[in-house]
Amino acid sequence: MNKLSLPLARVLAVSLFLPGTASAEVPDWLPQGITLPEPHEVLMDQQIGASTRLLQVSVENDPSSLFPDWQTALAAAGYDLNTKMMFDGRLLFSNAEVESGQIAVQPLEDDLFMIQIDMTMAAD
Repeated sequence: MNKLSLPLARVLAVSLFLPGTASAEVPDWLPQGITLPEPHEVLMDQQIGASTRLLQVSVENDPSSLFPDWQTALAAAGYDLNTKMMFDGRLLFSNAEVESGQIAVQPLEDDLFMIQIDMTMAAD
């Protein structure tokens, strides 16, 4: 391997994990059964502190039609659902391990939409 190939390989490997990349995989912390539309672009995937996880992805088409599928998947995985904020594009959920979670859909500029999934884990 020549000297230029190794740094380029490192840059490419690191860029696969940076926000702003297209991704077909969902983070392993997402509730079982939650799927994201393809294609999507990861805007942010991070852990905040010890207990909060945040994922933001952009998609071209309004993903609001996926709320029933997400509700079904969450209920099947044992989450308690709160649909009181659905008028605002937010599905709230929780269980013994997740103090609070939400899936939110909102429009972005340039005819794009953002799906935001965040969860705060319950204290041990």
